[in-house]
Amino acid sequence: MSPKKLSTRKGTRAEAAGRRRVAEKYLEVASIAATEDGTAVNVAIGIAVLAGIAAGDAICLAATGERYSGTDHSAAAELLSRIDPARGSELADLVALKPGSHYGQALLTARDRTRALRAAQHLVADARERTI
Repeated sequence: MSPKKLSTRKGTRAEAAGRRRVAEKYLEVASIAATEDGTAVNVAIGIAVLAGIAAGDAICLAATGERYSGTDHSAAAELLSRIDPARGSELADLVALKPGSHYGQALLTARDRTRALRAAQHLVADARERTI
């Protein structure tokens, strides 16, 4: 059985590098927000999610010349899994935290923050290796 067709759009190596730079900046800001507790936990996680999404775009562009173009970030993680299952899994974990961090009423945990930052760091490092 062939994999599900995902909505993608073509891109260049320059675009991959641009998405990596955005991912690096998101990660930098997430790390700053991570120095505080309380509501800053959700903010740090939310920004780490954005770092992971941008890094995933960079990895996909560098590997295939395409990136996910829809609104379902779980599908972006699925596309990334086709290139690198470990990184796809990390992006899926980040995407699962997105609703709680961006729209939720409750505060997420320091453990969630640690997991999110670690996943974003791995994704950004991989994007850096593939685009520099």
